[in-house]
Amino acid sequence: MGKIVIQNCPACGSNKYEKVLTASDYLVSGESFEIMECNDCSLRFTSPIPSNIEIGNYYKSDDYISHTGKGNSFINKIYRFVQYFTLCSKKKKVEKYSQKNSGLILDIGCGAGDFLKTMKQSGWEINGVEINEIARKLAGKNTGSVILNQTEFFKSEQKYDVITLWHSLEHLNTLTRFLEKISISLNANGVVMIAVPNYQSFDAEYFRQDWAAYDVPRHLYHFSFSAIVEIMEKFKFKLMESKQLPFDPFYVSLLSEFSVMKKHNILKALWIGWKSYWQGRKDARKGSSVLYIFKRG
Repeated sequence: MGKIVIQNCPACGSNKYEKVLTASDYLVSGESFEIMECNDCSLRFTSPIPSNIEIGNYYKSDDYISHTGKGNSFINKIYRFVQYFTLCSKKKKVEKYSQKNSGLILDIGCGAGDFLKTMKQSGWEINGVEINEIARKLAGKNTGSVILNQTEFFKSEQKYDVITLWHSLEHLNTLTRFLEKISISLNANGVVMIAVPNYQSFDAEYFRQDWAAYDVPRHLYHFSFSAIVEIMEKFKFKLMESKQLPFDPFYVSLLSEFSVMKKHNILKALWIGWKSYWQGRKDARKGSSVLYIFKRG
């Protein structure tokens, strides 16, 4: 499969970076990929990465549940069990931070469309963006709405009250182009809600190269608290609030233990998840995954 070596930081353009670890694709290919860290903005990024033509092959797994809506592994059964609660929680967060009970919402990287379906049932007008063709068709079927591909999104002039990226920013192949488009697609008082893994969390530091949230090569970028805030400030966004996502340290620790390391010590995984959860509860900057709420500055 073709690979592209990243020569400059995808966020700030710096050529000053260094390798911090090597991680493997545990889901599809078993290939190894290097993870670099920018010395200037602290963004970590995967290199080399598959070409735009080849990247779709790394999503071809029934266990990639956000795209397929299925999967019968132990971890995916847990995912489906908590999904109802997380969808309700996402809806409440959208309404809290937007201070709206209805409006026009865009979900970028909407996968199979479960979140958009929840919002539509709650009275919101919905739009979605999904790069993966199979997931896009499934999302259209699940929501009864047109889901845009990348090209259609960049051509659109629609503006939104809320734009969400639930664990999708790390997948987007042109980071700064997407952020620029998000900036001009937001209404004056709108909010952007971004949830991404945090490589400075306890579970990330414990599992290191076996941390499932590195998820190479599907995850092109890896964020710390300071990295994402600095990047968003370049596009005139101001951080309003940040919260850890409480289920993620447990889910990611179980996934790291079972799927990456191929071990089955559930008690150890839950213990690591618990320690990470408590650190994130005390300080969101240490959360396994963090939800950031931004408004235009």
